[in-house]
Amino acid sequence: MSPENLSAAARLCASCGLCCNGVLFHSVALQPLDDPKALLSLGLKLKKKRKQVFIIQPCPAHKDSCCSIYDARPQRCRLFACRQLELVRAGGISEAEAMEKISTAKALVEVLDDLLCRAGSPNRRRSLRRRQQKVLDEPLDAPGGEVLRGQLAAAMTQLEEVLASDFRVN
Repeated sequence: MSPENLSAAARLCASCGLCCNGVLFHSVALQPLDDPKALLSLGLKLKKKRKQVFIIQPCPAHKDSCCSIYDARPQRCRLFACRQLELVRAGGISEAEAMEKISTAKALVEVLDDLLCRAGSPNRRRSLRRRQQKVLDEPLDAPGGEVLRGQLAAAMTQLEEVLASDFRVN
């Protein structure tokens, strides 16, 4: 990768953070080379399910659009490249086009976050999907609750479509 593309990648990742902040993923599986004890000592939240250890998102190491444990980050974090980053690296789109996609996704996240807060789920220490599911699983007795529930479901569907088409990789 050329230094020009590397700096574009660094700028894109610093402006985005969707892979770290609980929007794109609700957990990240550790790999055989990762040391769970070392990651715990760095402040990451881990969960074990069916013999697999996961980092719970949003990642507590993601602060001010940067990874505070960058040199010690897990393998998946080292290797992951979203669709926007892959396209910029391959020359398929410009950095400006990728930044526009990031801005669109982040605007949708803000709408969804506002709806979640209005629905009683202000805890940003949980992934967006988990917050939304918790709200939809509980009755909304407040006036206008069903309207809010519909807005929340529609906003999440719209965000998921953007994430699937513009950020997730197969």
